[in-house]
Amino acid sequence: MLVNRFPKMAALQKYRALRLGYPEELAEAIGIAEALKYAIFKRLAHSDRRYRQEEEKKSKNRENLDWETFKIFKLAAYNGKPFVAGKVETAEDYRKNIFWRFGEEGGRKIEEWAQQIIKKVPEDYLKNEQKFFREVWVPHRDDPVEV
Repeated sequence: MLVNRFPKMAALQKYRALRLGYPEELAEAIGIAEALKYAIFKRLAHSDRRYRQEEEKKSKNRENLDWETFKIFKLAAYNGKPFVAGKVETAEDYRKNIFWRFGEEGGRKIEEWAQQIIKKVPEDYLKNEQKFFREVWVPHRDDPVEV
């Protein structure tokens, strides 16, 4: 079975966060939050109504959110954890999408794929969301990862 883009984005973002010095459990939460954020952006691009609904949901929580903790990822934080689409994302959410879904061996393959890519990425790309997206994600998002 080929792995789709969502778990690949989550794993890449986890290893990006690790290289930037975040602890593993928080890096996993960041990984799944980033994958979810990009999935939402992709869906919203196709629906004006969904975009408005998402913005309404965000505005209800805006005053309680910290935008500095994960500024490099352009993610909100709530109580020190990534917050996307009205929900706090955790390491457990990451593991559910990578390991529970694809099994231990499949999860390891996805993570090995991401780790090999992130090792070669210049640090300035890791610190810049647009460069990371254009220079890392776009060229590798359709790499075949078989599990």
